[in-house]
Amino acid sequence: MKFIFAVLATATLAITPAVSSAQSGPYVGGGLGYFSVDTGGIDGSDMSWKLFGGYRMNQYFATELEYIDGGSPDDRGFEFSVDGFNLSVLGSWPFNEQFSAFAKLGVFFWDAEARGFGDESGEDFSWGIGADFNFTDFLTVRGEYQMFEIEDTDSVDLAAVSLIYRF
Repeated sequence: MKFIFAVLATATLAITPAVSSAQSGPYVGGGLGYFSVDTGGIDGSDMSWKLFGGYRMNQYFATELEYIDGGSPDDRGFEFSVDGFNLSVLGSWPFNEQFSAFAKLGVFFWDAEARGFGDESGEDFSWGIGADFNFTDFLTVRGEYQMFEIEDTDSVDLAAVSLIYRF
């Protein structure tokens, strides 16, 4: 885990000097999605939401911090909840001024609570892919798919649509 965090921090520092003033700056956003958890015997999903902020170094690189609330997935009466903060580095590929695709790598600092079984927390690897569509210089719509490698689960993922405001 410390290795992943060191790689993310090094990548962020390495790309910081490549700032392009026309494509750089802070942004904030929020989204709604579908959060799913599969632990082998339990497979639950629920609507989720997230809030995030980030900083674009240029049109190709950004860093982002998200708060993700995975709702309360349940399966056959077994209910649990997952939420946490995801710190990521994004790499974007612009196809034109309006449309770009991206991939992101990060660390998810999570808390999980299972009703009647207590709670657990940790930090694990995360990754995602998606696309941005810029309506204006300030307003963007994003669609993305994220995976979280939470220990003792088979899969934890989030498909979301977000609205972004760039400063």
